[in-house]
Parts: sequence; C-alpha cells; structure tokens
Amino acid sequence: MLISAILCQIGVIAWAEWQPKRFDYPDSHRYLRVARNIAAGNGPIESASIRAGTDPLYPYLLSIPIRLGFMEDIQIYRFARGMQAVLGVLIVALTAAVARRWVSDRAALGAAALLATHPILLFFHGLVLTEIMYIAFLMAAWFFLARLREQDGLPDAFACAGAIGILLGLATLTRSTSLFLPILVLPLIWHHTNGPVHNKARIALAAALVYGAVLAPNILRNDRLFGRFIPTRVGGGASLLEALGPWADGGPGMDRIVYPPAEELADEAERDAVYRRAALDWARSHPRETLSLAWTKLRRTWSITLNAPGYESALFTAVGWLTVAPIFVLAAVGVWRLRRQGWTLLFLLSPAIYFSAIHMVFVGSVRYRLPAMPLLMILVVIGAGARLRLDRPRGNA
Repeated sequence: MLISAILCQIGVIAWAEWQPKRFDYPDSHRYLRVARNIAAGNGPIESASIRAGTDPLYPYLLSIPIRLGFMEDIQIYRFARGMQAVLGVLIVALTAAVARRWVSDRAALGAAALLATHPILLFFHGLVLTEIMYIAFLMAAWFFLARLREQDGLPDAFACAGAIGILLGLATLTRSTSLFLPILVLPLIWHHTNGPVHNKARIALAAALVYGAVLAPNILRNDRLFGRFIPTRVGGGASLLEALGPWADGGPGMDRIVYPPAEELADEAERDAVYRRAALDWARSHPRETLSLAWTKLRRTWSITLNAPGYESALFTAVGWLTVAPIFVLAAVGVWRLRRQGWTLLFLLSPAIYFSAIHMVFVGSVRYRLPAMPLLMILVVIGAGARLRLDRPRGNA
C-alpha cells in the first residue's frame, strides 16, 4: 500500500513538472517571500510592513533549500513537493495505524488505499501550500490520541498527551485556523485517559499546557512587535472582511474587498483590528445575508466538484462525482452505524465539525475540508461494513 502511495506521489510531481501553471497559486509566492526573508535572517516576515501576516512553520520548511544554496523558485517548489510526497506517505501510514486500532487490519488497508488514491488530496500534494504539512501534524496527533486509550500507566499517558500538545501546536503554527481545535480534542483526551477523574484532568491539562508552550515563542514575538496578545498571525481581520461584506460570495476574493480607512501610521495589527470590526459590524447589520453566506460557504467546502476556475470541465466534474460522492455516501452510512457511539463519532468527526464551523464564518473551499478526509476514510470503511473494534486495541500497531 505504501508503494502505491509513493507511485501516486511520483505521478503528481510529474504532472506538476508538465503543467506548472496549473499548480501555481498566489499563496505559494507569499510563502516563498517569507521563506527568503527567513533564510536572509530577517525572520518570518513578508515585507518591512507585513511582519506577522503568514503562519511561520511552512515558510521555515521552504527556507531549507534556500539556506542550502538553491535559490530559484522552481528548485524550492521541487523541494516542497518532494517533502510533501514523503509526508503524504506518512499520512497514509498514520491513517492505517489509527484505522487498525479502531476497526481492523482489513479496514486499515481499505482506508489507506482510499486515501492514497484520492484524486483531490493527491492534487494538493503538488501545490506549494500548507495542506499536506498540516494534515501530517493532525494525523500524528490523532495517532497518539488513539494510543492514549491503550495506556494504563500515568507516565505513558503523559507522554501521549505531550505528543498531542506538541503536534497540535505545530499544526496551528502551520495553519492558524486550527487555534481552537483543542476545544474538541481535550474532551477526547479526558475520555480516553484510563483511571480516576483526577488523572484524566492532569493528562488533559498537560496536553493544554504543552500546546500553549509550543505557541509561546510566536505569542512573545507578536507581543514584542505589536504590544498586544496575538496567538498566531495577523490577518484574520482581512480574512473575515473577505468573508463578510457586500462583496462576499462565499469563496476567495481578497481582490474585491473595499477596505475601511485606518490611521496613516497604524501598524498591520491595528489595521487588521479595523478590518475585523468592519466585518463584524456588517454581519450584525446584515443577519440574513450572513446566514445565507454561511450556508454557501458550507456547500463550497463540501462540494463534490471543484469550485476553482479552470477546474469546471466535464472531466473534473466526472472525477468528483465518481470519487467524492461515493465517499460522502459511505461516510454518512458509517455515521449512521455509529450513531449510538458518540465518543467514537467525535474522534472521527472532530476535524470535519471544526473546519466546517470555521469556514461557515471564513470563506469556503474544497481545500479546507482536506484535514478531515483521512478520518472520513475510516468512516467510509465502517459504512462499507467493517466492524468497530469494541475491545481495547492492540498496542503493537
């Protein structure tokens, strides 16, 4: 199965080399600008006036080839795609490991096969974007969350909780919209920790503290730059304004925004606060339009076909209906089969629930559902008939 995943990754890399314009996204150029500043010793800045507008971890990855002397954009892109191919194989392996613990060996193979060949997810391995790196951190965190329920000793449980906190912190430094995901994860940590209530509380608290510790350097940097508490990046206000305003249609559209005026000497954090207030004011004064946009964003995020211009041909539509629609149907069947097992559903659906909610506020896009797909593949195999492992899973997976 891993060999199949590797071959699929090689195919995507070859496609990106053959049609580079199809894999050229504006965000990729922004990540490169930040990476070049990191390599130059300027820190994770985009420019002198935009010093904290990009989540830092992915640009740090892109800065590696620059530090090694590979300066051309295409060289950095090739490095990124190679690393994402490795991470893609790791994601498949982690999904199989989680499925084996919760369902069965056969289900693990099925979920891994579906994930390794899922065309939309494969396509994103060729894009120089944060998706694949983020999913790798997320699935690694879920692997340790699955292992947590196997641990009887407190030291081993603390180790799992620490790993979860570190990985979720790294995920948030990769994609800041993940900031509040621990709200759903901490109850799962509590539930899956064996032992009395005070042990459950200690393990959950340990995970939360480690998560905060991972974010702490970024928080301190932002406090030094702007004199205020900013846990991730600056730019959430502009993103909110993109999603809430008379120009909003539920999809990406930074170029359509009419920005409200800010003080001439305002820094980027102060400008962003102005944009956030303007977006929230518009939402409060237009409740019906806000609700309509929320539904539109949800439909975009879970669209069977791709929404982006250039991907509306009959071929891409057919691929969507043939590969995505069956997954959604079987995942829904899996949810129905597990309808009386709330904790298992929360374990498998937390990313889907969380990112659906986030992107009913911010803009919706197929790319924003991708973190939920590995765990949905486990629901798919359950929907197809695999039986859940009700006893405590094996610890040697």
